[in-house]
Amino acid sequence: GGSSEKPDRYGMLGLLNVIRMVDENLTLVALGTDLTSLGLNLNASENLHETFVSPFVNNSASRTPEYNLPRCYYISPPALKTVFFQKFCDMTLFYIFYHFLTRPSDAPHLELRTSLVKYAYQELVSRGWHHQQEGNLWLKRAEGTNQVMFFDLNSMELRPFVPGQTGTGSSSPPTGGSAGGSGKAAGEPH
Repeated sequence: GGSSEKPDRYGMLGLLNVIRMVDENLTLVALGTDLTSLGLNLNASENLHETFVSPFVNNSASRTPEYNLPRCYYISPPALKTVFFQKFCDMTLFYIFYHFLTRPSDAPHLELRTSLVKYAYQELVSRGWHHQQEGNLWLKRAEGTNQVMFFDLNSMELRPFVPGQTGTGSSSPPTGGSAGGSGKAAGEPH
């Protein structure tokens, strides 16, 4: 290679053109631009998106754009009907009972969660399930046999109830949640 070769644009010699800022477009791509030159106040305490619309607009936005919600968003949801719970299978009712019973309480939805747990509880009882408050267990005698089944929350399935064996192992009944020791009578929803 003689001295008549073109300098390498992408090597160390090409970097000199970026450092010297010879080409404005190359400098913009390689080094970017100062955002304050576009009207952004980077030291502002308010949100930047509220004061900066676009780099192509000279004036800054002074307010949030207006929008209108459709009227259907203001309609109250229909009342919860207990007849819906008769259509659910047992597993869905167990899910509703345990999911909403053990959720952390947030004031806006407390009444709804309490109603869901109550209705799931009532429907399970009407289907022959018995809630044992100690251990927070749902028990039911299998049809045509003396076998007692319990709902295992950990595996979300029905398992045979064997007294003394359900306290340990993977088939152990649930003991957590907010159901234990609430001071309510046995068989009463929490």
